Amino acid sequence: MYDAGVTNWRPQPRTVIEEARLASGLGQAELAALAGTSQPTLSAYERGKKSPGLAVAERIVNVAGWNIALQPRVSFTEHPEPPGFRFPFTVPDRLWRLEAPACFRTIKFFDLIDDDNDKFWWDLSIRADRKLVYERLLTYGDEGSLRLYLDGALLIDLWNEMEVPEPMRSHWAAVVEATVHAPIPV
Repeated sequence: MYDAGVTNWRPQPRTVIEEARLASGLGQAELAALAGTSQPTLSAYERGKKSPGLAVAERIVNVAGWNIALQPRVSFTEHPEPPGFRFPFTVPDRLWRLEAPACFRTIKFFDLIDDDNDKFWWDLSIRADRKLVYERLLTYGDEGSLRLYLDGALLIDLWNEMEVPEPMRSHWAAVVEATVHAPIPV
């Protein structure tokens, strides 16, 4: 994934095949045998040296216990800092879902109440903690932190209880309302 000799390394993005294999706990040779392909071919797919067709990628991912699914693309708009705030704020065009373990994890997050409080760990499985984290995310969060910690359904569940300053609240309310009233795909 990275070259230890390079000082500014960045992990390379994983392919869906590699993600499925790692999440299932399978080795390359094991997954290749289950999927009816060779280990060198699977390795080439994972490294982006060869591109499998959609049917082949789907077969390999399915054998690993996963599905390939379509998800709506989320775009973010950064709004200028409102009066009284030192930072711009970011709002998505739609809400998304996180996997259950991720949306209920314990996270290290800046102090949410006041500077004299030493609390840095917040348990997102506890509604009160999640509410405070979400309020700060909507007010100060950037695209990365929003994607990492915010779950759309849990936000909707908390929405009427949340204290989010204007104009952030108005912008987020439009996204929440659009999600609540969106047609259900069949």
